[in-house]
Amino acid sequence: MKQVSNKEFSAILEEKVDHLFPRLIEIRRHLHMNPEISNKEFETTKRLNEWLEEFGISQIPTDLKTGTAARVAGKQQGPTIALRADIDALPIQEESNLPFRSKIDGVSHMCGHDVHTTIALGAAIILQELSETLPGNVRILFQPAEETEGGAVSLIEAGLLKGVKSIIGLHNSPDIPTGTMGIKEGFFMASVDDFTLTIKGKGGHAALPERTIDPIVIGSAVVTQLQTIVSRNISAKETAVVSIGSFQAGATNNVIPDHAILKGTVRTSNEEVRQKIYEIFTKVVTNTVTGLGGEVGVDYKFLIPAVVNDARVTEIARSASISVVGEANTLLSDSTMGGEDFSYYQKEVPGCYVWLGSRNEEKGITYDLHHPKFMVDEEAIKIGVKWMVQAAFQLLQDK
Repeated sequence: MKQVSNKEFSAILEEKVDHLFPRLIEIRRHLHMNPEISNKEFETTKRLNEWLEEFGISQIPTDLKTGTAARVAGKQQGPTIALRADIDALPIQEESNLPFRSKIDGVSHMCGHDVHTTIALGAAIILQELSETLPGNVRILFQPAEETEGGAVSLIEAGLLKGVKSIIGLHNSPDIPTGTMGIKEGFFMASVDDFTLTIKGKGGHAALPERTIDPIVIGSAVVTQLQTIVSRNISAKETAVVSIGSFQAGATNNVIPDHAILKGTVRTSNEEVRQKIYEIFTKVVTNTVTGLGGEVGVDYKFLIPAVVNDARVTEIARSASISVVGEANTLLSDSTMGGEDFSYYQKEVPGCYVWLGSRNEEKGITYDLHHPKFMVDEEAIKIGVKWMVQAAFQLLQDK
């Protein structure tokens, strides 16, 4: 194919996506009916490799147990960029009457990773068809275990980012309508850290509390004090959250237990705030517990860094979105305190992660991510594929 204008390229892309769309729907629905949880995506990986072979896309050999990667080599010399999709499902029972609902009891794609996988595969298929004019190479990463831990790290350790100039990814969003995209430079999604506190007291009869060291009272004080970490130590210009999600102690009404276990999460917008909260957290917890006569074990885990979108890659991602959905439908996204291990890729190469609108009130597609009735408007697949292809070409052309 000879060099074409942006308008001509958009028309060609539109035609190719429309032609491929029925097949992509089949693929998406197969994935939706056969979900697999993190690090158990064996059948998903097998089918992906079969589809890659079907469409003549070269698989990249790895030692990964689950997940796979592919390459599309352009006929013109140029850089290598990467597209990323996540492939795992959730341990949630789907509540729908759809003909393609999950066939696996207690497991479902209630976060839309089946759609993300389909979009990346669709982009790979079209990029392969356009490889004669591709000004470089594209690596497509189908990542396992986004919902738990280790998925992104496993692909990085497999060498799949070596030689990559930049990377992009997307996630469907039920907060914005189909036909829109949400994009933001800089802080996009929060870091994720978890903690478990084991508070040791002295148990006894509830009628004789003076003979005990009550871990429930101590734990309650800890919960209250933890809420001051952000409000009294972190600037209002920064973003951070400390939340307790579990408080377990005792088993009956007339016994003061000898210990309590508290579990929670910390979300922050940057590494400086992340480290500061950790330091204050340990002091607050230790001083509160020991001051009330107890002992405490602190298990604090740094898990996922914050997603921070590179300025130049974000500029190109936005340009590609405007080409696909128009400027009015290319929205300035809010940051979120949710986490995403796409951030690990951004620690290695410049990258941008974006929201793909998937809400459709007329179709009743309004439920939040991870809800048992969550669903994605399949029309969003077309937009996602077009955006990935457009962004890939623009990133490869960027000097």
